[in-house]
Amino acid sequence: MEHLKRIIGLAVGVFCTLIVAGLCSYCFGDGLAWFYRLQLPSYVVRGGWFSAFVAICYASCILSIGSLVEHRHIFPSMIFFGILGLSAVLFVFVFFNLKSIVGGLIFITICLAMSYVLFVRFLTKNLRMALLFLPTLIFNIYGFLCVVAL
Repeated sequence: MEHLKRIIGLAVGVFCTLIVAGLCSYCFGDGLAWFYRLQLPSYVVRGGWFSAFVAICYASCILSIGSLVEHRHIFPSMIFFGILGLSAVLFVFVFFNLKSIVGGLIFITICLAMSYVLFVRFLTKNLRMALLFLPTLIFNIYGFLCVVAL
């Protein structure tokens, strides 16, 4: 029974993360060329390194959502995950497609706030859950710092 709960949790995590990842990819537009023309801070990673960072973030979300579902800690954490996912999609659309740095800053700030709230919630529930989510928090801190530097 424990394996079944874990599999269901991971399936929910994969499903939710793929929805956000797919929407982000769709909303990206031609924004990468625009982004690289900006005066970027020296700590901006490019190419394959950035893709690896994003993949680690997605894996972190999958495992975190899977753990929430498996241990039935769904409410209100999944609401915070929903706001995080929606904010991530809106960030990508506004920042990369509409090319709005201020709009991007608003949505990356919401992403960072939701990541922080989730991380603190996970710390109060289970250290393992917090550690699973840590790469997502770090990714959103990094994204926030990149946008602020622009």
